[in-house]
Amino acid sequence: MHVHVYTPDRWHPELFLAAGVTTVLDLGGQLRDLTAYRGAVTSGARPGPRILFTGPMLEEGEVYPGFAGFCRHVEADRIEAEVDGLADAGVDGIKLYVTTRPETARRACARAHARGLPVFMHQHATWGAEAATAGVDSVEHLNVFGQLAPEGLRMAEPGKLTPFEYGGWLWRWFGDLDPRADHVRRLYDALIGAATALDPTLVLYASRPGALGDDVGDTSVDDPERTRLLPLLPPSVAKELVGRWAERRAAARGASEATRGRTRRAWENMLEVVGGFHRAGGLVLAGTDCPNVAIVSGYSLHRELELLVRAGLSPMEALMAATRRPAERLGRRDLFGTIAPGCSADLLVLAADPIADIRNVRRIERVIARGVAHTPAELLSALPKS
Repeated sequence: MHVHVYTPDRWHPELFLAAGVTTVLDLGGQLRDLTAYRGAVTSGARPGPRILFTGPMLEEGEVYPGFAGFCRHVEADRIEAEVDGLADAGVDGIKLYVTTRPETARRACARAHARGLPVFMHQHATWGAEAATAGVDSVEHLNVFGQLAPEGLRMAEPGKLTPFEYGGWLWRWFGDLDPRADHVRRLYDALIGAATALDPTLVLYASRPGALGDDVGDTSVDDPERTRLLPLLPPSVAKELVGRWAERRAAARGASEATRGRTRRAWENMLEVVGGFHRAGGLVLAGTDCPNVAIVSGYSLHRELELLVRAGLSPMEALMAATRRPAERLGRRDLFGTIAPGCSADLLVLAADPIADIRNVRRIERVIARGVAHTPAELLSALPKS
């Protein structure tokens, strides 16, 4: 769940498949490119995962500069027509973006559900409980908890912040949140009562500069797996990753002890609210938002599963969050996500049991995608060199 393809020079289907990812859901991209990518993989022109997509993210307010290629402004009175157009184009779901207000979200959900499509939402202008009431099927990232901010830090108009400013705002107060407070539980109950799933993309927060600890941060170029991958990536992509990791490490070194402590507390609370939502009976899904903030496509899912286990899911529950549960949310359980007669032959052969240790998902010997077997080495060697 929850990746972005963006542009041809950043779409490396072999990388996903080498990491054992046999199906991806793109939650915001250009229809033309996404259709072409899906065609290339389906035809066998390039090995890669099955690709499902929502097309452009629908934004009621002004589109953030730089997001125009994969985000579309929609007037509130045109939301049903926009959903119909995307449904007719063959999308697999609808993605609502940050400035979409509750009533517009409700109408979008009603039309999408009438067309048999799930709705995903990255929230700012619609709070968590409002998204549940509107009928959103899955809330993306931890923005859903924004309504829990202390009075003095609560935003009157959350849709006015850029996506990046909103992320920084969460870190400022999340360390002071009491994950066991009644208002947190009420939010869990609202989401669970509406059957709204949470895709927390913990790996996105684990890349925050500063103080998550060497065992958590996804920011180090010294990770052996990452070091092995860098020489295999196209030079432009490798250079971008190294540059972003270096920026994050420099920021971490420059942070004050107070900032590092606040970041650590916020991170611990992020894990706690994901675990609390799960323990309360909520549906957690596994997504990464790659390739944002230098999150490596495919391989970042391994880290996400480890973080979900750290948050309180069992290894089996984490695996289901990446397989069966997304298939159910997308209405595709008859096609993928389980090993059953009639389902696609998408399998991993591992050298060790991931139920015993979730880190064993990294020990891939064979990837079988739609009945065709591959080795990670073969797939990585097929990556374009420029």
